[in-house]
Amino acid sequence: MVGFKWGVDRNALGMADTGEARLRVIDVKAAAAELIAMTLFVIIGCGSACANGASNPSNRLQVALAFGMGILVLAYSVGHHSGGQINCAVTLSLVLGGQVPWYQGLVNLIAQLIGSLLGAGLLCAVFPCEVDETKTVGTNIIDTRWGVGNVLVGEFLGTFLLCFVVWETAVSPVASCGKNACIAIGFAVFLAHVILLPVDGCSINPTRSFGPAIVGAIRNCEGMSTKGLEDLWVMWVGPLLGGTFAAALHVAFKPRTGDTVTTTKVQNFES
Repeated sequence: MVGFKWGVDRNALGMADTGEARLRVIDVKAAAAELIAMTLFVIIGCGSACANGASNPSNRLQVALAFGMGILVLAYSVGHHSGGQINCAVTLSLVLGGQVPWYQGLVNLIAQLIGSLLGAGLLCAVFPCEVDETKTVGTNIIDTRWGVGNVLVGEFLGTFLLCFVVWETAVSPVASCGKNACIAIGFAVFLAHVILLPVDGCSINPTRSFGPAIVGAIRNCEGMSTKGLEDLWVMWVGPLLGGTFAAALHVAFKPRTGDTVTTTKVQNFES
């Protein structure tokens, strides 16, 4: 059976004790937190791109900081409600690693997709076509100097970096950073953007790419690139593979019975 509840015990991984049977409980509050966080994340990150563009190193640095700091503050804000995933590649990684139940992950994905569309739509109200430096609401588009294979590898590596940091700082029971895991995660996003912004605008987050690509194509500003929807599959395949590999590596790094470790009480993003 599946039930819905506004907030559940995060340590239960979505499972609530009904007394007679175990009920699969979907945390609606967690999904709502993911929707709000994704909406704000798209507004912060893609809004920075709309305002500044990314045609030179200084502008790219501003955009990278916006994405990195955006994740940092939003993960701190909603981490105690949903785990602060704000990225379906992170959600998939946590599901595959057994940290989040598949049904909660699916609902979180839907919430993230809606949030991405909502964030991109709101940006259109702030940045009409004539002042949007990207003309596409910050859609990820592969630069002509790079091939699809190059971008797939780059997105795989950038997302692996992010998910590996999530696992080893926010989830691992022997991590030493505690509540400061959000800082490490924010910097991981920043570093990935520093590398990948010139390549494809840096996705490492399929749900972040989804909304701007759809909304940008519907708005269809004069002079915009039409490759946003065409390149969207790359922004899904590369990051999802990166998140999957990070989950597999976490299993290998996970402390086993009999290991001698010094444990530190940490805030688990899913607790």
